[in-house]
Amino acid sequence: MQYFPIFVDGKQLKVLVVGGGEVATRKVELMLKTPAAVTVVSPDLSPCLTQLAHNNKITYIKGFYEKSLLNDKQLVFVATENNELNKEISKDATLANVLANVVDSPALCHFITPSIVDRTPMTFAMSSEGMSPVLLRYWRAKLETLIPHNLGEIAKFAGEKRQQVKDTLDNVAKRRDFWESFFSSSRSEDTQQLDDLFEALINAADNQIEIAPELYIIQTPTDPDSLTLGALRHMQKSDIAIFDDNINPDIVELIRRDAERETASTNTTAQIENYLNKGLKVCYLTQKSIPDICSLKNSIKSKIHIKEFSHR
Repeated sequence: MQYFPIFVDGKQLKVLVVGGGEVATRKVELMLKTPAAVTVVSPDLSPCLTQLAHNNKITYIKGFYEKSLLNDKQLVFVATENNELNKEISKDATLANVLANVVDSPALCHFITPSIVDRTPMTFAMSSEGMSPVLLRYWRAKLETLIPHNLGEIAKFAGEKRQQVKDTLDNVAKRRDFWESFFSSSRSEDTQQLDDLFEALINAADNQIEIAPELYIIQTPTDPDSLTLGALRHMQKSDIAIFDDNINPDIVELIRRDAERETASTNTTAQIENYLNKGLKVCYLTQKSIPDICSLKNSIKSKIHIKEFSHR
């Protein structure tokens, strides 16, 4: 991964856009979806940018680029057809510690803008690192059809209820289980039913009930695409993942981001039981044979629920 994906608070950004044509217009429109302060410098502006300047949505400097315009800026978008000027601005930006994006010139860029599926406050950003723009457009179009348009409303609702859930349920595991139950319900896809669903689940929540430890044994393939949906879902539920040292790193990457990760020790049974005794959900990734997995299950002394997944 050459480009590190990051979401930056737009309130902290002052952005310079060099150019006033169609491409510059698209960059400005993208930045104005955030609270960023945008300055455009160009001898002329497109009709859209002219209107934005008239409405004080952007600061317009009629004229040509000067190095001093980079002062106090964090980002600069360069959208001119002058290759020499583009190189000059990229060099100036490097010296001024300003990140530059030069349109259609990856070698001059310090950052690239991703392809975005916008369901504010849910934002999905994708990049091919400039390798395959057509493939990127294909997947963005595909995701646009798969991701519900009301997802932003659902996310806002959940954000408004977070404190109530935190006040009601006394540990992270219980709160996570609550939200997993909420979002896995088909009713959560209907914004008209969100309040009723939330009230039903929060009223049924019980701090006295201890969350039982669970063990998920996943017979792991070499190819991540051969994992079943059930295996993936339980990898995402785990508090800790233990994996043999021959497991494909691409599969290990599919474990829930905030879960602990450990390589299996010589005494895997004791290692697993140690975490089960702490009440955790444990995921074990292995390429052991079915008989060996059965032997492992039988050696677990803790009275817990064990789920086993084989690959496709």
